[in-house]
Amino acid sequence: MKLALYVAIISALFGVRLAQAACPDDAVFIGLNDQIRGYSLRANGATKPCQVLEGPPTTFGTARAIAFSKNDFFHVAQFLTNGTVDIFPPKAEDNAAPSRSFTLPGNDLVSIAVDSHLNDFILSIRAEAGPLFVAPVDSTGLLLHPIFISDPNPSLGVNVSLAVDNEDNLLLAGYGDRGAAIIDTLGTARSITSPALLRSLTGSNTGLLAGGGSGAASNNLTIALDPRTNELFVYNTTTDHTQIQVSVFAAGASGNVPPVRTISGPATGITGPGFPGANKISVSSDGRLFVAEPNRRILVFAPGATGNVAPSQVIEDSTPGPADQGGIAVRSSGLCR
Repeated sequence: MKLALYVAIISALFGVRLAQAACPDDAVFIGLNDQIRGYSLRANGATKPCQVLEGPPTTFGTARAIAFSKNDFFHVAQFLTNGTVDIFPPKAEDNAAPSRSFTLPGNDLVSIAVDSHLNDFILSIRAEAGPLFVAPVDSTGLLLHPIFISDPNPSLGVNVSLAVDNEDNLLLAGYGDRGAAIIDTLGTARSITSPALLRSLTGSNTGLLAGGGSGAASNNLTIALDPRTNELFVYNTTTDHTQIQVSVFAAGASGNVPPVRTISGPATGITGPGFPGANKISVSSDGRLFVAEPNRRILVFAPGATGNVAPSQVIEDSTPGPADQGGIAVRSSGLCR
C-alpha cells in the first residue's frame, strides 16, 4: 500500500505515466494529435486504455489518420507536421520512437492505406485533386521524388478518403460536380503508378449525401472496408451536418446502386466529423462498425446493424485526455488494413 501510494504521488508530481501491458491483438485505436490510445474490442462502458503511445520520441504533433499493415504495424499520417508518416510495431507504447519514418513533399495528410506489399498510399489536401502519394515498401527519410498517381475519372474533383480492398485495389472517395459523392476503385493491384479505373460508385440511387461544399478539408466523407467480406462502409454527411449516416454497400458495388443498409437517426448517437484527417469509421473482421466521437468515445454497431439503431457497445475512456474526435482504426485477427 505504501509503495503504491508513493508511486502515485511521484506520478502526479512529475507527470510520470506508468508502463502498461500492450493491447490484445484485437483492439481499436484513436489518433489524438499528440498521442494514440488503444482499447480492447470487448471493452464496453467506462474503460482505461490498454495501450498509449505518446511523448517526444514518437514525433507526434498531429497524429490523426491511422492504418494497419498486414503485420499489424501502425502507419500514422500526420496533419500539418511537414508531411510525416511514422511506422510503429504492434506493441509500441509510452514514448517509443517509430521503427521508421518518411516525409513527403506535401502537407496536410488526411488519409492513409497500406496494401499487402506494405506500400503506403497517402492523400494530401494541399491540392484539390490530390496529390495521392505512393511510398514504396521500406521507404524512409525525405522522399524528394515519391510516386504519385491521378484518378483517371475526370468527374472526381476533390479527394478525401482512402481504403485498400483485399485484392490490393485502392478505393478513393471524394466529390464531383455540385458536391456529389463519388467512390472510385483503382486497379493498384496491377499498377501502382498508372492504375486503371475499375469501377465508380455514384448517383442518386446510392443515397450518398452531397457534402463537398467545403472541399477536402470538410471531412464529410470517410470510407472503410470490412476486411473479411469487402463490404464498403461510407460515413457521409451534408455540408451543414444536419443529415448524418453510414451507408453500407455490397462488395464491388458499382454504378448508381443503393446501399444494402443505412445506419442513421438519433438513436445511433453518431455526430458530425472531426478535424481533417480524423477518419470517422473503421470495421473489424467480424463486421462490427466502430465510430469515433469526441471525448475519446467510440460507438460500436453489431454486424448487420441497420436503421435508427442504438450501438451495441459504447467505449468511453475514463481517463483524462484530449476532447477532440480522433481518427480511428481497428486491428483484428491480422486482417484489418
